[in-house]
Amino acid sequence: MLSLQRCALVRLWRVGLWLCGTVLVVVGTTKVRPDDGERAVDALAHLAVAGACAAVAVSWRWPVQAAGAVAVTLLLYTGRHYPDGPVLLAGLVVLYGLGSVRSRRLAYGFAAGTAVVVVAAGALVDGGPGVVDLAFVGWAAAAVFAADAVRGVRERRLAQEERTRLRTQARQRDEERRLAEERLRIARDLHDTVAHAMATINVQAGMAGQVIDSRPDLAREAFEVVRGVSGAVLDELNAMVRVLRAGDERSPLRPVPGLTDLAALARSTELAGTPVELRVTVPPGRVARPVALAAYRIVQESMTNVTRHAAGARARVTVTYDDADGLRVAVTDDGVGTAGGAGRPGGRVGVIGMRERAASTGGSLAVGPRPGGGFAVAAHWPAAAARAVEGADR
Repeated sequence: MLSLQRCALVRLWRVGLWLCGTVLVVVGTTKVRPDDGERAVDALAHLAVAGACAAVAVSWRWPVQAAGAVAVTLLLYTGRHYPDGPVLLAGLVVLYGLGSVRSRRLAYGFAAGTAVVVVAAGALVDGGPGVVDLAFVGWAAAAVFAADAVRGVRERRLAQEERTRLRTQARQRDEERRLAEERLRIARDLHDTVAHAMATINVQAGMAGQVIDSRPDLAREAFEVVRGVSGAVLDELNAMVRVLRAGDERSPLRPVPGLTDLAALARSTELAGTPVELRVTVPPGRVARPVALAAYRIVQESMTNVTRHAAGARARVTVTYDDADGLRVAVTDDGVGTAGGAGRPGGRVGVIGMRERAASTGGSLAVGPRPGGGFAVAAHWPAAAARAVEGADR
């Protein structure tokens, strides 16, 4: 709405300015007194003046045509030896408009051509150019130079606005990409944390339901495990919610899990009914924190899948690091593997998340059934990606 009002005001201003200028040119032409040998202003002179004023009116929309029309009217006016008057100003206005919206070469060409027309007409009629005719040459050059300067300022302003717009768009794209990456990270964390906890709760609750009458002591222990695991996952969810509300995802409210937390993860998995054999041979401080977190989450998701889809199976977790080979993580079980799909039934989302975690930290992942039975998950990070630089797993 404001833009439309501004455009209307600009048009009104231009119309008013043109009307005032036209009145001054017409009245000024009428008041001009011819010198000796000059023709008195007559109807044809007023027609030429009217044509020049009409050309000024359309010069902002059709500047080239207006410049040509003014050149013709000035040739007619000066060729008939009318006295020099304000009609010459119409040529300057048109040249200024032409220089503002068209190429410099075209504007300078029209300025030179118009000046030649005025000077030549004066020379043919009077035997030589007059003072006003020569002055018109300077005025025409000044009009084009002024238009060129104004256009340069406008072009620089538009270029600056374009650069600002592009920078704003780039910042918006970066922000959208960052938000998308953060949503993906939160989705992976929620899946890994909640899925592992719910698998443990499901197994323990099922066992408690089976033995609650015959072995209430075992049922009580299972319920204690359920309470502990559910409390831990609630703490994790609350921490995520507080981070999101604070708007600073890069400042976690609780320690980020790493390779040193695999022992606790193994104990939690064993509480869910899955025996775990864990072997970690990683020197302290050798693996970067993002890689250590990805390795932990991959082991966590693998343990969750074993608990959910291979009840009664034994799991083996091996984590090794070598300065030449990098970090390797292997999780195998002796349950029943499935060759179809991305993994065991129901594990497709988890396997996708594991692949994304490995790829985002410079590693690779391989999953599939073992030839002798069971399932295997293998992740590898080259030494260049796994080695700690600024921060390492503690």
